[in-house]
Amino acid sequence: MMDERRDVALAIKSCLDSLMSDAARCDLGDLAHFISLAALAAEDAVAAYDPQAARLKALMESDAGHC
Repeated sequence: MMDERRDVALAIKSCLDSLMSDAARCDLGDLAHFISLAALAAEDAVAAYDPQAARLKALMESDAGHC
């Protein structure tokens, strides 16, 4: 069940990222911003069910591990 929830959250995030890109391309900046917030919520949902993804996200947000 947890894998299914993670997979659905990933699919939703992918759709939101695509919508955000479309909104930005069409000069709908406010809409793109609000969609990006929803995409962040979907990303948090993924991290809640995949501890390894949460660790990777934390690593990528910091300067650790970057050249």
